Amino acid sequence: MAYLVTGASSGIGRAIATHLAGRGHEVVAGVRRVADAPPGRGIRPLLLDVTDGAQLAAAAKEIERLDGLVNNAGVTFAGPLEYLPLERLRDQLEINVVGLLAVTQAFLPAIRAGQGRVVMIGSAGGLVATPFLGAYNASKFALEAISDALRQELRPWRVPVVIIESGSHKSRNRAGTEVALKADMERLGEQAKGRYGSALEAFIRFSRKVEDGAGDPGRVAAVVERALTTRRPRARYFAGADVRGVVAMSRLLPTGAMDALLSRTVGLPH
Repeated sequence: MAYLVTGASSGIGRAIATHLAGRGHEVVAGVRRVADAPPGRGIRPLLLDVTDGAQLAAAAKEIERLDGLVNNAGVTFAGPLEYLPLERLRDQLEINVVGLLAVTQAFLPAIRAGQGRVVMIGSAGGLVATPFLGAYNASKFALEAISDALRQELRPWRVPVVIIESGSHKSRNRAGTEVALKADMERLGEQAKGRYGSALEAFIRFSRKVEDGAGDPGRVAAVVERALTTRRPRARYFAGADVRGVVAMSRLLPTGAMDALLSRTVGLPH
């Protein structure tokens, strides 16, 4: 079996590529720098910036057949929407939404040729929105919509589209999120700092705590392999107990209670 994994340089993407190769599959690891590709037998690095149309077109010409595409590449930007720099929102959507669809369009001919399937790496953030992650939530909610529509559109040709709803797992992504957030905080005016400064500091502490307790991304990789290889994949798989818990709470608690819980978690004033 031959699979393409985007965003394979770190975190979940790297774990997926390594896991699939270890199970005997051929893996094309999409990375922005070849040096960042995971090592190992059966892994072939492929320069792949999901926002670069020319690079995508060139990469698609190299691959004639795929058994599966794993859309994992993505970023996370944080901050209060009231003051979020609009370029952050544009970058967030360009990478996580437009880039995701661009990759899918580019490699669907290879998927069709291999009678393969498409796997999207979703998130609890695509099911439940939280303070200071509105831009990221928007991108992941969009992933849900795109995946559902694409699944229906490709059904006549029996091309499954599967979403992996991932919980919190170890990733270098959070470090990048914190760096960008701190840079944006430095540019905030005094009024904005007075309103959100302490809460953003609490959010950073909470994010670090989440990273410390985050699960092994290898668990997500195992779920991805099942979605790629099972005869009749489900539309969605959950990877991580925390994602199930968050979704369950959002459905069981009244909206006001859920809002209060999430606000307290990130340190917003009562």
